Amino acid sequence: MDVGAVSMTQKEYWFARRFPLGDRRRAVAPVHWKGYVVAIIFAVALCIGGVAFAWMGASGYLMQGIVVFALAALVGGGWFITVANAKADHTRTVADYQKDKPQRV
Repeated sequence: MDVGAVSMTQKEYWFARRFPLGDRRRAVAPVHWKGYVVAIIFAVALCIGGVAFAWMGASGYLMQGIVVFALAALVGGGWFITVANAKADHTRTVADYQKDKPQRV
């Protein structure tokens, strides 16, 4: 059986907890390539909002630039949080995934 294969009953996790279960912090980090893609898309959305803000601000439309950046951050952040919560392993940590990862020689 392929190590990357997932059975029909086992959920594929893209994110995992950064801190152990007893910790109050609920931060997650990517542990799958799809999780990294989600994080990159969020960063790109923020960059696009920032460029739009700078361009509109330099053109004399500062308030519209602020609104565009705020919308990009809100939509990108909301999407990131939704996907991260839906695809996160809330019991295992990133360190657990790193231990289970096959070592390349």
